[in-house]
Amino acid sequence: MERYLLDITDSYERFICMSSGVGLRHYITFPEICTWGNEQFAITLENIEINMSEDIWFSPILNQNPNSIIASLIKEVEISEPECIFTVVLKRARVLMDKRCVFMLLEKGGEKYYHSDDSGFDVGDKYILLAGRSADYHDAMVWLRIIATGRIFLEFDEFDIIAQSIDLNNNISIESAKELNKAQELFIELKKRDFNALHLNGVQSPFHDYTYFSRYFNYSENNNIAIKSYNSKE
Repeated sequence: MERYLLDITDSYERFICMSSGVGLRHYITFPEICTWGNEQFAITLENIEINMSEDIWFSPILNQNPNSIIASLIKEVEISEPECIFTVVLKRARVLMDKRCVFMLLEKGGEKYYHSDDSGFDVGDKYILLAGRSADYHDAMVWLRIIATGRIFLEFDEFDIIAQSIDLNNNISIESAKELNKAQELFIELKKRDFNALHLNGVQSPFHDYTYFSRYFNYSENNNIAIKSYNSKE
């Protein structure tokens, strides 16, 4: 089994697609809150679409495994063209990082719930937003605003790669996406996880507000870098 670990530190904003052109929903699993510490933090994404049209993304895969499905798909596109469209869906993947802070917003039944794990951050740390439907709690949305230090990686297995957009052709159709969404929602409902057992601290961070956020971070199409240090105890 081939497992890949892509360094997406300098490109995660344009690498991970937070929406699907065919309506395929992606899902998020976050670690149990009681395990959150200032150490490696892993967020699991399911049915997430990612871009594969740039050398920085596909070359590490092909260098590791020349027989990857990526090698076959890349032959179907004009990869050197700036307007090339080439995406795949990952059935399951993990975003790995050394976290400094996590500001979480959940929405369920029209109500908003908050949890903040705030240790402050330094100039040069990165901000990443991961949002989607909860893979554990039925009919719940998740927004994770994470401040990380060091490098950010995406880990996934070869057999979780599914072709999606090859130029203007979609492998997963709108109708197929609806069926996949329906199956995933049924599976989550059958888990019967108790949302009230999350033990959220109810702290609403000001970093959920874009104006406040922009005081500390420089946003670009590649990533978001802290331009000002922040001490949570101030």
